[in-house]
Amino acid sequence: MLRTWQVVALTCTVAIGPLAAQSSRHPDFGGHWTLDTARSTASSFTPKWATYVVAQTSDSIVVDRETSGTGKAHTVYALDGTSRTNVLRLIGTEVPATSDVRWAHDTLVVHTVSRPDDKPLEQVDRWVVQGSTLVMLRSASYDGTAMKSPMLVFTRD
Repeated sequence: MLRTWQVVALTCTVAIGPLAAQSSRHPDFGGHWTLDTARSTASSFTPKWATYVVAQTSDSIVVDRETSGTGKAHTVYALDGTSRTNVLRLIGTEVPATSDVRWAHDTLVVHTVSRPDDKPLEQVDRWVVQGSTLVMLRSASYDGTAMKSPMLVFTRD
């Protein structure tokens, strides 16, 4: 069930999206972000705590994150349409993961594929920033089966 603020956020995104598409500028995701577990939804992807340090330039987004369970990770996403291969840290394993990124109005869409245990894992993360709040909506499937997907809410420090 959607919380009131989620409905408002999604409504604003839908209403403002077409106007934002007219602009050549995209939102700045840069900064130090801390997971707000009280506002996030639970799934197998939701850590007990997390911090993300995001640096954004015109051609890339670099994420240095630290989370409970998987520790530290460094990820680079190309904003020019090319795919980038990074290491996906899962509990107990690391696997190569290839990501491509595109913009859908003011939403950053990150599509990542990997093969833990030689089975396909596909994730699509949608990043939306609104002031000092970053919302990541994740959908994922493992070996063709949809997984319970979280909404991760971060606050900018």
